[in-house]
Amino acid sequence: MISRRAAVPGRTRSRLRRGLALGATAVLGAMVIGAGAPSSAAPETFPNLDDDAFALSGSATAPPTQMRQLDFMLGNWKCTVTTQMHGQPPETGTTYVSVRKILGGHWYELRSLQMPTATNPQRLVGRQVYGWDPAAQQFTTYYYDDADGQGAGTAPQVTAGHAVFTGTYLFNGFRHIGRDDLYSPAPGKLYNDISVALESAPEELFPAGTSRCNRL
Repeated sequence: MISRRAAVPGRTRSRLRRGLALGATAVLGAMVIGAGAPSSAAPETFPNLDDDAFALSGSATAPPTQMRQLDFMLGNWKCTVTTQMHGQPPETGTTYVSVRKILGGHWYELRSLQMPTATNPQRLVGRQVYGWDPAAQQFTTYYYDDADGQGAGTAPQVTAGHAVFTGTYLFNGFRHIGRDDLYSPAPGKLYNDISVALESAPEELFPAGTSRCNRL
């Protein structure tokens, strides 16, 4: 069989390559320089993305009405967090939490700062978002922090002032099942009863700590 390359004489191939190169150069030149005089238009400015300006000015769709069930979490909070693991004495620390609406109310964002303690001298900065999954008809949450902690959970049923999120989380290289039982026992208070379980036995949850927050 005669190859396609061998079927074209060498001199013809050379002219063809040179023509294609000149053609490509001409096209690129037209794209860069343009057919007319240089444009006097002002340079494009990058849009303000810091505060979700476009979503706040009018999203294409209204936020899900279900998101209002999480309004009890909104605001700035100072939390006393007590943790207790098997065979270890309880430890108490302070965490500052701020929860706000983002993207026009389609998501709620939680920002947290865990202050150092005697046994854990490193502060921890975390982020968490909460949203509504219309396909599954449940709330969803995603967590991440500056110590490579991460995870995701869901809350199939939420009532005003009470939400239970269960998911899989990774902390200190260890993956486990975590449950956050969030509720407001009184105005200006936000509580969380925390339970965990081994990934191999997700139904065997045991209490691991509490968070007691007061609104600032």
